[in-house]
Amino acid sequence: MPSGGVIVLARVRPGKEEELFLFLNRLGNDINGRELATSHRAPRIEFRNSHTIHFARLALMDDPDSGAGRKRLLVTTDFDGPLEAHVRELLALTTDSLAIWGCCEDYGGGADFAAFLDRNRIEPATYYLAFRGDNLPRIRDARELREVFCALLAAPGNEALRAELSGRLRLLGWIRRAWRRVAAPVLFIMHMFAGLKEIPRLRRQFGWAHLLLAGRQITATLGRIPWIRLINSILGNGAQPPTARFSQASPWTPARLMTREHPPEDTILQNQLTLVTDVRAEELPRQKAVLAIINHYARRLATPGNLVGISTIHTVRWALIDGGRRLLMVSNYDGSWENYIDEFAEMILSGLNALWSSAPDFPQAGAADVPAFKQFLRTHQVPANVFYSAYPQTSVLNLKQDLEFQTWNGWLLRGLPTPATRLPAASVA
Repeated sequence: MPSGGVIVLARVRPGKEEELFLFLNRLGNDINGRELATSHRAPRIEFRNSHTIHFARLALMDDPDSGAGRKRLLVTTDFDGPLEAHVRELLALTTDSLAIWGCCEDYGGGADFAAFLDRNRIEPATYYLAFRGDNLPRIRDARELREVFCALLAAPGNEALRAELSGRLRLLGWIRRAWRRVAAPVLFIMHMFAGLKEIPRLRRQFGWAHLLLAGRQITATLGRIPWIRLINSILGNGAQPPTARFSQASPWTPARLMTREHPPEDTILQNQLTLVTDVRAEELPRQKAVLAIINHYARRLATPGNLVGISTIHTVRWALIDGGRRLLMVSNYDGSWENYIDEFAEMILSGLNALWSSAPDFPQAGAADVPAFKQFLRTHQVPANVFYSAYPQTSVLNLKQDLEFQTWNGWLLRGLPTPATRLPAASVA
């Protein structure tokens, strides 16, 4: 997974909104550049040529502080390597920088690109990555290894290979389950002390009142973590269960987007979600404490491919924008929008309340009223004109399996009756 990410929010020049909107929709409907590349005059961003970008999105969103009809360009990326190299690559992938970035107010040309991004860059308060430290080449190698090896297993005459590998996989599964049982108490103690060590820093930053309130809200439905379950039982901390386990939100079909053939939702395995909600001024200190605690959980308690029981999130970020008056969320996830929200409501309902109860129009019953909560999200959802994924047909669970197979392939494949020359060179240990 990527080592870093960028969030850029830049004001669009007055009168350039329509031009930029049409360009972004053309790019979004032809994300691999097959049609735009045939026209030498059509500006585009060649995401498909990147060796470091995992996910990217571009979206036009309202700019209420600048007046009616004004827009801002939201750009988010998740990438490998240092920021400076990513900025250079992003500019190189843009075929006509003035036609695209020049629609923004303070863009001064290619030589100003790095400074332009820096002036408009927003630091996330919370950033979760499903797999930290696994770069794009390794992910692609792991996928290729799995595909080639599955083809070899399915080929006629490889019965001995299938039988031997099946036995090794069963043994590996037993070893891993045994290790988890032995390691669980050790990890429990490590996580508990890691959490305790963070308390003084968080207390100095946010104060006891906001810290305790935020922590109590977030942890109310985190019973899957042993030490949090213990604390919840001691303190009697709990949350109201959902009033409806499943529901269907109203269809999200903004007329302006549908008439321009905007890329629809739920058309591929992966999806993206962009939300912008208001934050009441009196709730801002608590909101900051909530984001800090969630960021700590995401870095300290999340296992690879799993955020407190949710295994569908590739990356997710929250950031306070506009001087803390609004909260931005950008997420890349697997499955449909409906299933994604249902999973959140079932697994971490109290975390949803902690995150969005600062909004003036948050449902009175909170996320426990799942239909009302979904309608709240629909109201604040920002359509992404462009969504790019380097591996759009691969889920978090698939990636986890592929990376684990790649890690163990030296042992799993050693001595098997399969010619090594038929496997990807990078997979042969």
